[in-house]
Amino acid sequence: MKKESLKKAGIWALAVGLFMAHFLFRSVAHADEGAGWQQVFPQGGNCSISFPTTPQMVRQSLKIPENGQKLHYDVYLSPYDDKGVFLLLIATYPKVIPSGHEIAGLEGLIRGIVGHNPENALVYADLVEFNSRPAINFLIQSGANYFRGTTLMSGNKLFLIAMEGKKGTLEETIFTRFIQSFQLLAK
Repeated sequence: MKKESLKKAGIWALAVGLFMAHFLFRSVAHADEGAGWQQVFPQGGNCSISFPTTPQMVRQSLKIPENGQKLHYDVYLSPYDDKGVFLLLIATYPKVIPSGHEIAGLEGLIRGIVGHNPENALVYADLVEFNSRPAINFLIQSGANYFRGTTLMSGNKLFLIAMEGKKGTLEETIFTRFIQSFQLLAK
């Protein structure tokens, strides 16, 4: 897959995922709060993660114009009190991303998020190692909201692990609990 196609596909997946997150947030925000954090094993994601409430899942596919193949993605959404929503997006590409192109894909994803709304401002984006893979930790602010996340790639999957909410309600310790619960599993 060409580097430009990878970026475009990632940007479109994120844009659709974020639209769905905003659209579904109203209905999910008042979902059953449950008794505590629950470990989830996303279908086909080869990972596990814990959410504060039972997440709602939306599955979509997008046709990649350059080659006619499909990009599949699942979005898991879970409200956290009235402070925000936790999100896990798993985008599955038709092929494994060539070695050395992972960081370019992650950077393209961050640029796509920032460019999605003219009010979005990148506060920081740090290249880190997460689950033994290169990843980007980032914070984006837009008007009265924040979008805090980490993104990484493994094989043909892009993972976006994030928390979104109103400025001033970001609890970094809660986000850290969420992000540290994420584990890649052997296939």
